[in-house]
Amino acid sequence: MEQRSEVEFRAEKIYKNSREKFGYLIREIVSNSIHSTIIKKSKSDATSYFPQINLTVDLKEKEIIIKVKDNGEGFNKLNRKSFTHLDYRNSEKEELKLFPQGQGRLSIVYFTDAAIYNSIYLDEHGQYRENTFPYPEIGNTLFDIETGAGNPTDIAETGTVLTITINKQNTLSRANTFFSKYPDKESLEAWFIDNFFPFFMEYPTLNLNIYCSGIDEIKINKAYIEKNIKSLPFTVNNLLDGKNYNFKVWIVNTDSKSKLKNSVLCYARHLRADLVNGKLEYDIDLPSEYYWILTSDFFDSFVDPKGDKIEVATEDIGRIQFNLDLTLNQHYHTQIENNKKETKTNILKATEKYPSLKDFVVHDNIDQTRKILKEHEIVNDAIENKGRIEKTYWNNKDVENEEIDKLINSSLHIYVAHRSRVLDKFHDMILRFDSDGEKKSEPEDDIHDLFLRRGEKLSTSENINHLHNLWILDDKFTVFSETTKGLSSRKGQELSDIYLWIDDPEKINELLILELKSTTNAHNAGDRYESMVAQVKRYAAQFYKEPNKILAWDIDPKRILFSGIILARKSDINKELNSNNTSGIAHKIPYLSSSYFYNERFSIAPSDSSVPVYNEIRIELLAFEDIYELAKNRNKVFFKLLNGEYRISET
Repeated sequence: MEQRSEVEFRAEKIYKNSREKFGYLIREIVSNSIHSTIIKKSKSDATSYFPQINLTVDLKEKEIIIKVKDNGEGFNKLNRKSFTHLDYRNSEKEELKLFPQGQGRLSIVYFTDAAIYNSIYLDEHGQYRENTFPYPEIGNTLFDIETGAGNPTDIAETGTVLTITINKQNTLSRANTFFSKYPDKESLEAWFIDNFFPFFMEYPTLNLNIYCSGIDEIKINKAYIEKNIKSLPFTVNNLLDGKNYNFKVWIVNTDSKSKLKNSVLCYARHLRADLVNGKLEYDIDLPSEYYWILTSDFFDSFVDPKGDKIEVATEDIGRIQFNLDLTLNQHYHTQIENNKKETKTNILKATEKYPSLKDFVVHDNIDQTRKILKEHEIVNDAIENKGRIEKTYWNNKDVENEEIDKLINSSLHIYVAHRSRVLDKFHDMILRFDSDGEKKSEPEDDIHDLFLRRGEKLSTSENINHLHNLWILDDKFTVFSETTKGLSSRKGQELSDIYLWIDDPEKINELLILELKSTTNAHNAGDRYESMVAQVKRYAAQFYKEPNKILAWDIDPKRILFSGIILARKSDINKELNSNNTSGIAHKIPYLSSSYFYNERFSIAPSDSSVPVYNEIRIELLAFEDIYELAKNRNKVFFKLLNGEYRISET
């Protein structure tokens, strides 16, 4: 006979810090009823006996009544003895491998406010008797029903009804928290299947009926569950001092809302339990949602008194995981291959979208995962890999290897992609009509700022690389050396738009005058007072006479090679060519459809009345349309070079 104080102490010690708390009560009282029916089934020769458990939950605002009714063998002499003595082991349960711990009834002590048992059983003389008792009894003892045989009854069917009342603040709060997690039939049904799954698989005639306030009736049995279930056996060697154990993994179909997707659930003594020193996993993308249940006698020997913790060595978990993977990989072989194909397709799409990351995609991941790698996963892994290499690069100046080559190639990819965006913007500027079909009127300042922002002066090698887009004109202007300089005039200055010059003692001194016209209409194309070509000649003469004033360049202008470029729409170039106000002969530039050059002269005489003196200048009339196509084609070539399309293989 157990003392109340000792029982309450043991109950609090086991359940006080339990994670799911109230769920343990439901699990214990239902599993005890299942045990009772299984024992009766083992003793019965009648094929008409079907184990039946009915659980009724009446949820009220200030009270919850839970009733568990079974048609098991009831509280016969052996059951009364094992129930009276808390640590007495039930031999019948052990023979059926139900592995009783003798601790389940402590959940009633801890979680409830009152409980009453009513049981009908057959005594040793074959007579039906009925016994009703509260649990625990009022007083200092737990209770003693070992000798309490009850009274004879006319009811000729064994079974037990446990009625539990919950109405105090703490116990009611725990109960309400539990049932709030399972507010509908689907979620509550899933909880019972997850917790009692092995019972239904091992005992096909077992039926569990659940009636809960506000929820449709739930009926669970093996036939109901196994519509979408398949089992796969496997063996794990060298567990527990070299012994071999049999395992069985059950494949369970679930709905998309289930939190158990791709989970591996372990069971010990027919109840769900967690591994203490690790966990088992199996990640795979499947057309339907699944989770897996793992059962084995191996787990039964290592479960704690509550039945929810399995304490096995980490090494053993690793061996189980290895064999579980082999078993499920073989089962899902076709799906895994399909997932790999889809991953490869996603990699191809991602690298086409982000070519700068192509060399950093870890293709080994395809063989190491059963999941379909999505674009964001591929990209994130590539970025992480690239970051690792870049960190190595900056921290080690002497490093030279294939990974650094990848990093450089990636940077060039981004640069070429940036150029494509600039060209798209340039193309929008030279379109005659907008998206609504209306004529466009682009300000000249916009095209000026696109090439080289007004007021910028490329005077040092530290800050020149990202200030201009002069590569649109020619890639020789991409990077400026210390002796190649540039100036973009401010609005309102009596200067050309852009000057580029070379001031290098070891090179020929050159000056390029770049005049940018509106992409829609050049105001002086073929003008009789000053055409576009004449305008450039005037700027050249202006510089020749005062080079220091114009560009702060102390140079002898006689030693300079002069050239000029006019960027204009091809229609404006045609106006210039058809005008009688343009001197010289226009020569077609090969490979460009609407661009021309002049070998011209500009006057360097001191005054209009002086003897004529001239200096040579080459002036190119370049159409915006031509240089756009030219720059776009160059960019395509660069992109193909980066992708190795022009790689020369050794014979």
